Amino acid sequence: MGKLKTILAGFGVSALASGAFAAGYQIIEQGASNMGTAMAGAVVNANNDASAAFWNPSAASFMGLDVGKTRVDSVLSIVVPTLCVNNRGSTPAIPGTDNHGTCGTNELVPNFYVAHRLSEDFTVTLSVTAPYGLESKYNTNWFGKYQAERSYLYTTDVNPSIAYQITDWLSIGAGISGQFAYCSLSQYTPYGMMDLTGESWGVGGNAGFTIKYAEDGRFGFSWRSSVYHDLTGAQHFNDIKTASISADMYMPDTFTVGLYQRLRGCLSEFAVMVDYCFTRWSVFDELKVEGIGAPAIPENWKDTSRISFGIHYYPEEIEGLTLRVGGCYDESPVRSAQDRTARIPCSDRFWASCGAGYKYGPFTFDIAYSYIFVLDSSMDRYEASVGSTLRGDYYAHIHVISGQIGFEF
Repeated sequence: MGKLKTILAGFGVSALASGAFAAGYQIIEQGASNMGTAMAGAVVNANNDASAAFWNPSAASFMGLDVGKTRVDSVLSIVVPTLCVNNRGSTPAIPGTDNHGTCGTNELVPNFYVAHRLSEDFTVTLSVTAPYGLESKYNTNWFGKYQAERSYLYTTDVNPSIAYQITDWLSIGAGISGQFAYCSLSQYTPYGMMDLTGESWGVGGNAGFTIKYAEDGRFGFSWRSSVYHDLTGAQHFNDIKTASISADMYMPDTFTVGLYQRLRGCLSEFAVMVDYCFTRWSVFDELKVEGIGAPAIPENWKDTSRISFGIHYYPEEIEGLTLRVGGCYDESPVRSAQDRTARIPCSDRFWASCGAGYKYGPFTFDIAYSYIFVLDSSMDRYEASVGSTLRGDYYAHIHVISGQIGFEF
């Protein structure tokens, strides 16, 4: 029994250390209208919809709502990932029989936004989003089956906010968010299946400003705070509870600046936009799981940058139609093979996006597609708690399709 307890403790910390932080993956697919430009222009609400409630509440002041009017946007995105790994001389304590592993499951990501113009000066907004989340599940006998089997992170963020238009060219905004997080991690052990589950509510906030420096130009800044979660739950072994556990988890804070500019003269049918986002992943310095008698595990995540460029085309021949194209470079917080884990083997990514929107009376309809090319990466991860080293080469790509319906009343 003592040996079993030691193994469970080692596997438990290994699982949560490599899974909880890595599974704190940002989901930036927060609207089809913005996804068509790979999120360029989102922080200044280039599409004049209610998604400003998430990206930058101050931008809602310039979305064109009349006093007393309300705008609602509902979004559904389909994420289709492909992720594979090939064994490269791993020395797991107990290996699986398959030298090739696959993980990644198709996911639906819903989001909902509301904006209401109270007066000439004030606009209130609400976003209900899933800003972080992931599900991955490896094939049963892959060579690292005793390091990772299934990882699942789910979040829901409810974020009311208010925008105050100080002048005809300057608006500020701020909000508070309540965020629910649920995490479930499982893997095989020599004695059966082990599962860790935990959940928590956390509180955060956001703030920003928007400058309308010209009739057809806007500049914006937005900050979204880190959210602290005190996950509490249980460890189960073969569906039998073996321990109560708790662990700290931080969702990182982000800082975003962006610009939207409608061109003039012979290029008046076009607009260009750019966003830059800094994410402070370095808040993850270590992870300590209480309740299973294991030491804290240091993390080595780095702060990251994301930069997006986009173009809108407004054809004069078809009133209400907007065509979009954009690209994005998204940096990974994991920089070395030694820090990369089997649960989330993240790497730098490039986005190529396109989309279209059409306004018909009080309705708008948007659709977008993104292809995300994930750079090939390697893993050389030693887990002291279980005496194993996983070495493998990963390759991946992701398809995302998003649809959005907006209504103003």
